[in-house]
Amino acid sequence: MMYTITLWIHIAAGIGTLLGAAGAILTKIFSYPHQWHVYSGRLFYYGMVVVFITSLIMTSIRPNIFLFLISIFSFYLAFTGWRSAVNRFGIAGFQDYISLTIMGIAGLGMLITGINYLIHQNDQGVTLLIFGLIGISLSGSQTLAYRKKLTGVSRINDHIRHMMAATIAAITAFLVTNLQSDPEWIAWIAPTIVMTPLIPWFIIKKEIRN
Repeated sequence: MMYTITLWIHIAAGIGTLLGAAGAILTKIFSYPHQWHVYSGRLFYYGMVVVFITSLIMTSIRPNIFLFLISIFSFYLAFTGWRSAVNRFGIAGFQDYISLTIMGIAGLGMLITGINYLIHQNDQGVTLLIFGLIGISLSGSQTLAYRKKLTGVSRINDHIRHMMAATIAAITAFLVTNLQSDPEWIAWIAPTIVMTPLIPWFIIKKEIRN
């Protein structure tokens, strides 16, 4: 019963994240008032918070190391993107270093679990290896960025990168729930391959508009 209720909350929050992501992106593409972008971004972020919390509850009721690690990875992207938006002084706080540490540990856990999966002929090991490398790389680059202070254009670009990456993660979760692929890891990786080039496009578009 507890699992079912949590699952429905998880699904509802997931729909909210997709609507928020769509709103945040469209308000920038069509240059709507900035406040609309803020409201959409809040819907996306707080939806991701609920998705993350419900994921932790569900993976504690029905242990699933794969989904547990993926949920940490996805929320890390949303959290760092949100922090780049609200932390205008660019000085890392305690919560920022905690998130970097957790992502670094989770990334290492992804690599170890991914290798173990492949040894036991579970092709989802490919997904964990790729996302683990991305997570470790992002946490490392974010650590260096905080040492230099994330302000001005660098802060906005960081916000775009991480929020778009979190959006890709949300879309991926939706797709793998509704589509099947053989091998399974293709459905997990395809959105990252297809949509990642949009990130530099948004950054360039923003710089041209400014």
